[in-house]
Amino acid sequence: MRQQLGEPTARSRKLALVLGLAAGLFWLVALALPIYVTVLIGNLPAEDPGRPERSFVIAFGAFLCFALLALPATIGFFVVRRADVRSNSAGADQH
Repeated sequence: MRQQLGEPTARSRKLALVLGLAAGLFWLVALALPIYVTVLIGNLPAEDPGRPERSFVIAFGAFLCFALLALPATIGFFVVRRADVRSNSAGADQH
């Protein structure tokens, strides 16, 4: 059976869902993990004058690792959604 031009496929809907969930999860971890790491390192015993600088570098590294994963997933999500919207509007013009 041939699909109509205006209908988004179930595959593209699933892809958009997976990309959206992955992007949301990656952004959540990218924001929560540095906060957790900063608090965890700040609560360590003993006095260390260089601890704040190192903890911020570690926290920024943790953020960057997950933000670099979240960015392409976010872009992919919006690209797939935009393609679905364009597909729907092209199909509506033909009917």
